[in-house]
Amino acid sequence: MCQLLGMNCATPTDFRFSFRGFCQRGGSTDIHSHGWGLAIYEGRGLRTFLDTAPACKSPVAELVRSYPMKTYNMMAHVRYATQGEVSLENVHPFSREMWGIHWTFSHNGEVPKFSHDPQHQHPVLGQTKRGSLSYHPVGDTDSEAVFCAILNALRCEFRHIPTLPVLHKFIKKLCDEIIAGRDDDTIFNFLLGCGQYTLFAFSWPGQRPGSKVWNGLYYIVREPPYSTVKLIDCDYSIDFNKVTTPGDRVAVITTKPLTNEKGWKEFKRGELLMFDHGKPYSDPEGCASVEREGRGLLSNKCFLKMTPQQERGRYAAPGSPTTTCVSPPFAPPFA
Repeated sequence: MCQLLGMNCATPTDFRFSFRGFCQRGGSTDIHSHGWGLAIYEGRGLRTFLDTAPACKSPVAELVRSYPMKTYNMMAHVRYATQGEVSLENVHPFSREMWGIHWTFSHNGEVPKFSHDPQHQHPVLGQTKRGSLSYHPVGDTDSEAVFCAILNALRCEFRHIPTLPVLHKFIKKLCDEIIAGRDDDTIFNFLLGCGQYTLFAFSWPGQRPGSKVWNGLYYIVREPPYSTVKLIDCDYSIDFNKVTTPGDRVAVITTKPLTNEKGWKEFKRGELLMFDHGKPYSDPEGCASVEREGRGLLSNKCFLKMTPQQERGRYAAPGSPTTTCVSPPFAPPFA
């Protein structure tokens, strides 16, 4: 299995403290030595680092640990290969563009429905038609195949960029579809980045046959009053009172807690959380409050958004009024 790290922040935040401890799990304090990756949102841009070397020894990881970068939203992954060889195309996070937005995805677990089999096609999700697939996996992992299937289902379902509560509801529906009928042997924990502010996290935890390792997700929200915190995987601590401001708030999501501090919470089985500005949201009203504050999905190419009437109807209906589209024009489904 693999391990995940995600951070979602109220202000641009340096992630190197958490990343330092996380890298030790890539071949030093744990067995995840088959590559690592990192995706950092910077405005509408995405900065990615991928390497097949163990994170604890990688010169690229050392560069990142010594290079001060700040972000609202990031994810990282250390890999223990169970599907697909040790190669760059199989290293997470995976990324694709949709609706003028960078989408990123990291996964921990096994999804039997999407296991690599050259003799069989992967299933499609939602209303996706095989003749209209826009996204295809490059590598051989079930993780990338699931990511592509989710994006294909989103493109097929929505004629307009969905609001956050509608997006939350539909992603949860897709998660249920992925697990259905294989709930006993599916382990499905993931991070899904949707641009500079929004991070979704889902957990369907479990153990591989014969293993004692529990694969789930935990999160913690750091906000004032701060304290001194020590990493579990290396002898390193930091006094957050000295490096933060009163307006800072950070949500950290990991496979296992990274620090010795109190407050880590394990995701419930089947729970989907949306993180924005360092806060978790689990229900439509919470997601809607973020949308009203102007932090829904942002695209510089096309500002097609669901109207209030469409939102009340859950999804855009064929023949519904078209919202203003900024150049260059897009014809549904988006190109």
